[in-house]
Amino acid sequence: MKYFLFDIGNVLANYDFQMLLEAYANGGEVLPLTERDLDIYHQVERGEVSDEQYVVYLNETKGLAWTVDEMTALWCRMFSINKMGQSLFEQATMAGTSVYTLSNISKFHMDAIDRNWSGFFDDATGLFLSYQIGVRKPHPEIYRHVLDDLDAKGEQCFFIDDLPENIEAARAAGIHAHQFIPENYAAIREAAMEFFDWA
Repeated sequence: MKYFLFDIGNVLANYDFQMLLEAYANGGEVLPLTERDLDIYHQVERGEVSDEQYVVYLNETKGLAWTVDEMTALWCRMFSINKMGQSLFEQATMAGTSVYTLSNISKFHMDAIDRNWSGFFDDATGLFLSYQIGVRKPHPEIYRHVLDDLDAKGEQCFFIDDLPENIEAARAAGIHAHQFIPENYAAIREAAMEFFDWA
């Protein structure tokens, strides 16, 4: 058995992070995220902080008055389909390959994707989502969790992700991992076709 593992952000669905920073600025100066902003964001993606708690934090620190629904609606606008990633996903599912996601993601991200494209993950065999697992990439535990859950060895898995640190950690777990950036698209498709013996 072989498994195709897809990251979601910037692999299956692109997102415009500048739009988020501009929304946080609320007409004022657009600033980068602080270390505290990133820490809370990562806690949400680990499921340690709820969507509701995260909105309270944003409202208090950014001078906003958002609801979870409004935050989710913003992410709906931020997301767009990655055509290459979606093409690979469709090719894999049509070929009968076992297809899973492996993503650092929160519930409100998933809700936004579902609002945009209902049934987006219906053809996936399963979903590995950081907010449900309780750990984010590139922590080694998330890769161990996936391999244990699949009862698989690393060499049975083909993984694509846009971030080099996540690729490095996956390779350390023995997984065939490839950085999903535009200049690698053609090589990744070729490697996937060879790995899965797609005709």
